Amino acid sequence: MSSINSMKLTRMKNDIHLQFHERVNRLMSIAEKFVDDKVKPKKNSIGIKKLYELYNEAYKKEATSMTVVIKSDIIKRLSKQDKVRDSVYNGFIIILKANKSHFDAKSRIAANKLLLIFKHCGDISSKSPEGKTAAFNEILREFERTEHAEAIKTLQLFNWKKKFEEENAFFNKLMFKKYSETIGRTPLLTKYTRIETDKYYRGLVAELNHYISKGVNTPEFNKFIDDLNAIIKHFSNIIEQDLNERKNAKDNDYDYDEEEDEDEDNDND
Repeated sequence: MSSINSMKLTRMKNDIHLQFHERVNRLMSIAEKFVDDKVKPKKNSIGIKKLYELYNEAYKKEATSMTVVIKSDIIKRLSKQDKVRDSVYNGFIIILKANKSHFDAKSRIAANKLLLIFKHCGDISSKSPEGKTAAFNEILREFERTEHAEAIKTLQLFNWKKKFEEENAFFNKLMFKKYSETIGRTPLLTKYTRIETDKYYRGLVAELNHYISKGVNTPEFNKFIDDLNAIIKHFSNIIEQDLNERKNAKDNDYDYDEEEDEDEDNDND
């Protein structure tokens, strides 16, 4: 049986990091049942049962450290505003698609030109709020180009363009306010609790891989490992998507500080 996949824990944003450990913690709660007296713990390990107790405690502390941010009213307002700008974005596309069937040839051409801008930004629904902001800013910049400005004029979509700008700008304003409210308030505590949670997670992974190396191979244990690897794959994809979005944001005049990846391939040793 294959071992547990490695995970780039340090590359996760705080909210994604917490979601990952929330999923893992629920799964790890049954890890104790796989303790086999015939298999001695890995050298210098305190064993699965004690490791899970410490992991669960560290996870709860991390969740508590994030509560200060999560409770903020600004989070609810951001979520609501994100839906509002999505609605305007989707409405814009519906109008453009309708104009593809316009009886006027110039209108059809104009609609196709503008739709290409939206198509270039990809599937907005799968992007994070920050990723959508980068995409929306790019769309608005494209609107200023002469050929696209002419297309908007042809279709008489000035009000839609203005509404799109306003709702996106308001979201950005709320996002800035969120960062202003939370900066310096929880980072140190959150960083410390993340380190603790990751430490005990790695300990559990190492101990479980030790069991695999010792030949533990029951259907229930194998399913547990498969489920854990599925969680890891899911969140690894999120990290990769977020990294790509941040790189794209850099191209759109957004700051992107590419930190050097911490080598965590030794997690499975």
